[in-house]
Amino acid sequence: MKKITSLIVSILCFGAASLAQEYTTAVGAKFYSGDGSIGGINIRHSTAAHTALEGSLLFFHRSVGLEGLYEYQAPVAGVEGLQYFAGGGGLLGFGDETSFALRLTLGLDYKFTGAPIDVSLGFDPFFYLAPNTGSNVTLGIGLRYVLK
Repeated sequence: MKKITSLIVSILCFGAASLAQEYTTAVGAKFYSGDGSIGGINIRHSTAAHTALEGSLLFFHRSVGLEGLYEYQAPVAGVEGLQYFAGGGGLLGFGDETSFALRLTLGLDYKFTGAPIDVSLGFDPFFYLAPNTGSNVTLGIGLRYVLK
């Protein structure tokens, strides 16, 4: 067990030590904990130096959801390729009934150098508006393949 832990720590340190680079478009999967979704297909596209659009097709128990987010992004000083992002958007769900929620997001995005892999971690609260009101706090984890 000690060897496995050492191996995992070494891989994480190597990944963090390797300098990251920016990307324009990445496609992959995004998973949310805390909202009942299983996760889904995700795409993130940088539209300018400080803006990005993100969309997801999410799968819930007996329903699907379409999510769209507009995000402000900027580099984290001292760590090349690591960016923070903040933004918002909406979620439209289709199942037994149609639902709509506003969504906020705040997190970190990292692209590994030498590998077309991007990971993100975000704090993502939902604010449901229809058919019922309410809120839900989730943690979003993204794993994407960089296209360009």
